[in-house]
Amino acid sequence: MPAGGGAAEITVHVLGPVEVRIEGTSVRLDRPLERALAARLALAAGASVPDDRLARDLWGDTDLNRPTARLQVLASRLRGSLGSVGPAALTRSGGGYALAATTPDLAAAEAASERLQAAVRSGDHAAVRSAASEAVAHWRGPALADLRAIPYALGEGERLDAWLLELRIEGLAADLELGGGTGPEAVAELQGLATEHPLHERLRGLLAVSYYRSGRQADALETLSTLRTALADELGVDPSPATAELELRLLRQEPSLLAAPPPPVAHTPDQRLPVPATSFVGRDDDVADLLERVVNDELVTLLGPPGAGKSRLAIEVARRVERPVTLIELAPLTATDDLSGTFLRAAGLDRGPGDPLQRTAAALSGRLVVVDNAEHVVEATATAVEALRRYGTQLAVIVTSQRPLLISEERVYEVPTLSTEAAAKLFDDRRLAGSGPLDPQLVDDVVAAVDRLPLGVELAAGLTRTLSVSQLAQRIHDRMRLLVGGSRIDGYRHTSLRAALDWSHDLLDPVEQIVLRRAAIFAGGFTLEAAEAVLPDDLLDAGGVAPALIGLADRSLVAVRSAGDGKRFVLLETVRDYAADRLREAGEQSDVLARALRWAREYIEAKDYLMTHSAEALEEVMYEWTNVIALLEAAVPSAHGGLALELATWTDEILISRGRYQDCIRFYEAFVDAPDAEDAIRAEALSNLSYAYVMVGEVERAAGVLVRAGEISARIGNDVQLMRVLYHRGIVAIQRGLPMEALSPLRSGRALAGQLGKMMAHSAFQDAEAIALEYAGDLPGALALYEASLEADRAANNEHGLARVAGMATALIATGQIASAIECLDLAETHADRLGDPVALSDIHVGRGRVLLASGSLPAAIECFRSALSHPDVAESDLPGRMAQLDLADALLLAGAVDEARSLVSSVVASSPEHNLNWLVAQPLLALLALSAGDAPAAASLVASAAAEYDSRSFHWWPAVTRLDRARAGL
Repeated sequence: MPAGGGAAEITVHVLGPVEVRIEGTSVRLDRPLERALAARLALAAGASVPDDRLARDLWGDTDLNRPTARLQVLASRLRGSLGSVGPAALTRSGGGYALAATTPDLAAAEAASERLQAAVRSGDHAAVRSAASEAVAHWRGPALADLRAIPYALGEGERLDAWLLELRIEGLAADLELGGGTGPEAVAELQGLATEHPLHERLRGLLAVSYYRSGRQADALETLSTLRTALADELGVDPSPATAELELRLLRQEPSLLAAPPPPVAHTPDQRLPVPATSFVGRDDDVADLLERVVNDELVTLLGPPGAGKSRLAIEVARRVERPVTLIELAPLTATDDLSGTFLRAAGLDRGPGDPLQRTAAALSGRLVVVDNAEHVVEATATAVEALRRYGTQLAVIVTSQRPLLISEERVYEVPTLSTEAAAKLFDDRRLAGSGPLDPQLVDDVVAAVDRLPLGVELAAGLTRTLSVSQLAQRIHDRMRLLVGGSRIDGYRHTSLRAALDWSHDLLDPVEQIVLRRAAIFAGGFTLEAAEAVLPDDLLDAGGVAPALIGLADRSLVAVRSAGDGKRFVLLETVRDYAADRLREAGEQSDVLARALRWAREYIEAKDYLMTHSAEALEEVMYEWTNVIALLEAAVPSAHGGLALELATWTDEILISRGRYQDCIRFYEAFVDAPDAEDAIRAEALSNLSYAYVMVGEVERAAGVLVRAGEISARIGNDVQLMRVLYHRGIVAIQRGLPMEALSPLRSGRALAGQLGKMMAHSAFQDAEAIALEYAGDLPGALALYEASLEADRAANNEHGLARVAGMATALIATGQIASAIECLDLAETHADRLGDPVALSDIHVGRGRVLLASGSLPAAIECFRSALSHPDVAESDLPGRMAQLDLADALLLAGAVDEARSLVSSVVASSPEHNLNWLVAQPLLALLALSAGDAPAAASLVASAAAEYDSRSFHWWPAVTRLDRARAGL
């Protein structure tokens, strides 16, 4: 740890094979996926990366089996590899992972690159050469060289290496400008790069100039001739005008080639272009790409959702291009207006004889034409632009639109949302000056809430006139009401997110409007089948959903993403908020919610997870998990409590397995008294609620709701629900520390499960009865039932049951069967990994810790117990967390770490009702703590009272009894 006790510095070096260092010391990560996860999260600069994005980056679109589960396992392993700093450094929040790490080599190269770009703009060639050399020096080889088999690393590595190439080229170009670049080393470097990148025109041009200045005119001309042939053969294009001009200058042997050429004449943009009042942030790569396309006289359509900054990007390109520019603004037009007149006026022409578009094309030849805001007149725009391209010469066109033109020469350019870093920089640039230092996490929260759309970021930054960034972050979820003001500068059409989205919405046909607003019910994206099940009613035929979604996707209001073997439609959060407002305004929210609740319940039922408990079935359910939980949340204040209660019972087992006990409690308490709920569902919900109460230590409340569940089950004569009540009565008795009292309801329930043919339930009863016998000290009886349950789960391939077999390991350890305990834990981990079951994985860590403790490996045992507590979704305040705390405290006492052990035990005792299970297990540890403090009388009193309590309850669980014997021996 660093001096002062702060967090250890983790650095990830990516410009070469990946290296992870803690406080400057290398950390060995043998598994490529661990290195890939560390590098991916470090590249996010501390921002949280959502599960679906992270899974695609690591495994690609074709292998997304259980992404959340696989990520949990991978993250757990990386935490372990990072040692003691892992749990604090690698965190999870908001449905994604974040790593507190930096990429110092990349940051240093970027800083040098920024100085390089500034020097390029100022014409300081010496500074360009120096900055390029500094930036290039940070590479240790190809970026992410050891991870190129990982999907994101391949693309990111190639991007970084392409950047490296451009840095090297800038340095070589500056060297030529300064009169160098003709020595053997410089020529050899240019030759090598040109061989590696035979179609790179600027590189070939530099090599030709270098040859020419070395007196090798034939080689210079041959270089450009080879380039011309390669471009024609491989791409079917001619060299750019700049390359053709250089070739002509070489043929003429122009004297200017022998000296540094004069700096380019500053480009005076067309006076029709609006002059932005603010800086341009975050699109440098896009500008560079588009400038190259303009040089090649391409037709490019910039596509993106409202607020993505399409117009600003087009204007910025136009301001930097080295050719005349004409801007044609289409926003004021209506669908019935004649575009030919608008194009004529833009070209400075009047109406006259001949084809107006042909005349326009002739007048605009040689120029860049920017056609802005074409989505509402896209068909007419396509006709006009096609005519410009047909009749004009050396004419480049950039169109901004939410829909493509769909003509042959068009190159669609998707304008992405800003990167997290660029969005944060834009926010900082636009916020009120002097409003204080920024908390990067708060800024990330704000820009993420507006989908990193430039318009949303600028509007949010403007609110810092009246709100602190902290206040803004707390309120930014209310986007549509907050982000209503903005710049009134001429040339900026949208002054709020609402205005931008209103514009787009009004262009939709009525069916598209219906589909858009109703699609807001899906928080996690949706399939076509889900949309066709939920969205239609008397106003919308199911057959109209697919065409409407295609239209919305064309307008960039809906994104289409690969998921498994199919496609999902996704709305940006800003668009979804807007659509939700429209849904409320239409008075359709309640009806759509009811249909969605039915769809979600039927979807889970159809996947058959609760019958098969297989990882494959769970994976299918988890595709829609975000939607399922969001629908339950939405139903809390609704009139559809009965439907929501039924859905909650179908989600119960998954929520419990992920440690989401409070969510279970909240949903059940919200819906269990719904007047439209069926009695059988209500009884099931109450029974499930009792288990959730048990897991958060509310045992008496659990007993109370079980009474009610039993009464309902008896009244309606439902044996299945009565079986559930018996199971949970046994669980409540166990958690009360009364294992013998648990046996009666568990045995009755097991018999009833057999009569009903519920074999998975029969196995669950066997497992619970084994736990009761183990707590009562009957290890042979417990192991016999554990074995019977295990064999039944194996026969049924009940992966949920097999993942929970870790509980058997403690009984095996107690009887000296260490090897069998390890086999048991390995089996459990296999299935817990497949299911992504964090509670089971935490229990496995505890089991492995107990094995290590019994084997005398105290430090390793302590790390296992810590891992159990650091596992995602396992809270220390819940039952699994409290038991892991007590195991860790015991190991720390053995290691002499008394203060930390005392803190852990005190926390458990303070949060546990007296005489319940956790309280009972803690008593021997209190006695051991008294002994460590030298208070023998207190220790003796605690030993005596614990022994009496254990005997009166027939509670003889091996770990607790072993600790009690240690305390007794210490006396």
